[in-house]
Amino acid sequence: MRGLALCFLLLAAMAGPVAAQGERDTHPRAMELRDRIERQFAERVKNELGLTDEQAAKLKAIATEYGGHRRELRRREVDLRAALDAQFRDGATSDQDSVARLTKELLDLRVEYAESWRKEMGKLSSFLIPVQRARLLVMRERLLQRVHEMRNERRGFRGRGDVH
Repeated sequence: MRGLALCFLLLAAMAGPVAAQGERDTHPRAMELRDRIERQFAERVKNELGLTDEQAAKLKAIATEYGGHRRELRRREVDLRAALDAQFRDGATSDQDSVARLTKELLDLRVEYAESWRKEMGKLSSFLIPVQRARLLVMRERLLQRVHEMRNERRGFRGRGDVH
């Protein structure tokens, strides 16, 4: 329980800096907080999944590889959404070809994002059993969901049911 509380505390501290689009990966405080959360989460994963030091090291290497790729995909998604929002602000004068292209790129990006999870889980299958992989996936989803909720609360979406 203490570990979960610490994780939420760290997520709360991270929500502001991480939400800043341009500074989220270069702001020293954001990077420090993300590193601290990642270390705490890695320790929690190691304990809850009963990983050996060798398994934890392999997991870290694979998670770093795929995590970096997914962060880049999320940055691209932010850019695509901003471009779509700009088109929507134009209303009836929106460039239909541009909206179609941006929508296709956004959908392709989502497929690529999901495929990166599939590939990562495939690599993890060489040293984690199915139950460990499934628990890891659930733990990650809960962490990401909580980060998303906290970002939305900070941005004022609380209680409005906004989904992004």
